[in-house]
Amino acid sequence: MGKILPASAILVVFMIMAGLNRGFDISDEGLYVLLADPLQANVAGIFNYDLLLKLNYQLFGYSFSLVELRFLRLLLYLAGAWALIGFWKNVAEEHKLDWSHFWILCLGIFSGYAFLPPTLSYNSLTVVLTCFWLKLISEAEFSVKTVILLGVVLAFFAYVKISLVMIFILMTILAILFLKKENPFKVVLLFLPFIFLELIFFMLLDENALTRLTDGIPLNRQRPTYQLVHLIKSVLVGVFWVAIPAFFFFGVGYLGRTKKNALYNIMAIVAIGGFCLVCFLTHVTEEWNHIVLIFSAAVLGYYFGKGPSPFGILNLWAIILFLLPFLLHFGSNVYWLRIGIHYWVFWIMAFFLLSKIEPRKLSIPISFISLVLVFNGIWWHPFGLDTPLWTEKVEWIRNGNETIYIDREQVELAKKIKEWKSLSGNTELLAAYRIPGLVWLADLRIPYSPGFWEERQLIIFFKSQPKEMIYCNLEALPKDWSFGHAKNLGQIQGNNFQLLWD
Repeated sequence: MGKILPASAILVVFMIMAGLNRGFDISDEGLYVLLADPLQANVAGIFNYDLLLKLNYQLFGYSFSLVELRFLRLLLYLAGAWALIGFWKNVAEEHKLDWSHFWILCLGIFSGYAFLPPTLSYNSLTVVLTCFWLKLISEAEFSVKTVILLGVVLAFFAYVKISLVMIFILMTILAILFLKKENPFKVVLLFLPFIFLELIFFMLLDENALTRLTDGIPLNRQRPTYQLVHLIKSVLVGVFWVAIPAFFFFGVGYLGRTKKNALYNIMAIVAIGGFCLVCFLTHVTEEWNHIVLIFSAAVLGYYFGKGPSPFGILNLWAIILFLLPFLLHFGSNVYWLRIGIHYWVFWIMAFFLLSKIEPRKLSIPISFISLVLVFNGIWWHPFGLDTPLWTEKVEWIRNGNETIYIDREQVELAKKIKEWKSLSGNTELLAAYRIPGLVWLADLRIPYSPGFWEERQLIIFFKSQPKEMIYCNLEALPKDWSFGHAKNLGQIQGNNFQLLWD
């Protein structure tokens, strides 16, 4: 049993490494790789971690390839698992490292590969930042060094996902002032790293997060899917569905503390039935990751009910860990039950805090679940598609020195775009909608923003019709846009692609 966890974690790493240079998602992954391009504009950006990559390029002249970005995510996930071990030692008061904890946390955090592309993204970065936040916020004493490091984490949150900053700043300040009862002056220290980074960015790049967000937040509020009501509703829908099994299994656990009777048996039957019904009703896509989340919510509900007190210190940390996936989702317009698997590791930690079960005793089920999730997300249904990663891939050399192996249809589209653009010599080309990856494959960039997802974005950024663009028929173009020429590029996954120009 002791070798199952490390063997499973190593096998997962092998699956990830073997796919580093294979496959490509022209949608979300296209956005991420363009954000990593130091020459790509990000006017009024909401996700501004590209400033860190642009600064790296300014100082060292180095930019990251697709394979390097995927490998960097893997390294950061390992760092996140290490940080969670520090959190575990802080809250469980275990001073001796149990490697079974580390391996099981690796498997939990690697399960985030089950949904969305394997490239470094704002979703993966928020998970890693939260791991370090937990380690620091659970320290026995808040030294100046600890508070400064917390400030660094909060600063990175501001660049990675601005919607989370106020949530984590508030929780951090409450911990400093009320949980640890520290000197209020230490609150000021939290903001120093952000101020320092903003000054560096403005001096060296002539822009920073504040200059971008001043325009970016008002502009994004005009997008239908980023209205505040819609974003809150997106989180509440996730809360609603997982609350049902969690509530019923809480009742089962609570009744199980006393003598088991007919009411206990009835509650158990209702809870199991409710679990199955919720799994069925929430299966709105081809993915099944949500079943893992719903089952985990049911197990956590059971152990919350079974525990001696819901307000014990360990249970308080378990409550925070249970809430984190919902807090981290805020600001995203993706269905919570699809993206929630990114945060499954926090529920695994909550489970072990509540149950007191040794991780090695659950090595087989957690290893199995993680292996299946990663295999499905990386190899079987990569990028949420039906084309396995082991099917035929064609070599594509980008930018003269970056080799990846992708679908033949993607290569054909990229060739046509590259040949067409070589006549004009222009390095920018507008791409709408949700296809920034095609521009990246053709060694080009998109004007103003690394990705256009909705018609409203085009209206905001383009006061007049551009001379040329790539178009995908996911949404209509603005009504006053009319091009004199159109060339059909081909089709991928039922979507048609056209070149439009005057």
